Amino acid sequence: MKTKPGKEWNYVELERNFWKPVHQQRIKNGEIIAWQLYHIRYTGASDPYNYATVTIFNDPEKLENPWTVDPMTVHPDKDIESIYEETEESRELVITNLLLRENYVQMPQDAPDPKFIEVDYMKVEQGKDGAYLNVEDKVWKPIHQQFINAGTRAGWSVWGRIYPSGYGLDYQYLTVNDFAEFSQIGKADYVAAAKAAHPKEDMDTIGKETNNSRELVKSELWELLDVAY
Repeated sequence: MKTKPGKEWNYVELERNFWKPVHQQRIKNGEIIAWQLYHIRYTGASDPYNYATVTIFNDPEKLENPWTVDPMTVHPDKDIESIYEETEESRELVITNLLLRENYVQMPQDAPDPKFIEVDYMKVEQGKDGAYLNVEDKVWKPIHQQFINAGTRAGWSVWGRIYPSGYGLDYQYLTVNDFAEFSQIGKADYVAAAKAAHPKEDMDTIGKETNNSRELVKSELWELLDVAY
């Protein structure tokens, strides 16, 4: 989402007060399992977007008809058409992606929602998807587990871009680093974690194997503003 000039606060309030209850009803109906609202930190007027909403499904069949809740049944006292217009006036929907979680390190069940996530965009050459995913699984997953054990990460995951897709796009995969607090960012000891996870490997070898498998296009820092489960 790209908020329109002077409409940022209005957009956030609409998401929290009008659209979140609608998503909560979708969760109750079993359509989705979660909804999240993020602010992308360190963006400016020239950036294509500054907010993101994430809707999480646990059943691919539910994607065929993903929205059956009528907002009027959730907000019978509201002027729905007016809310629709206000929503459109507050932001522009820049892009929608369908992502599939390929790998992850499980967070403890009692862990709070990460307040920040670092989203890394990965470009992978055609024919090298398997090699890239193997590096993430065999090399980096154990390292991220060490970060979590050391308290410098809250979680980690890899996501494949299903739609839109194609090797002519700017990225094909995302990795997400979860942080419980802002203070965790930048605290990870890569050398210590790599030695613990791969005692017979050195960082140069790991770095070359990683760089040969993908190109890191960019990294973004997302701040969690609201969530529904």
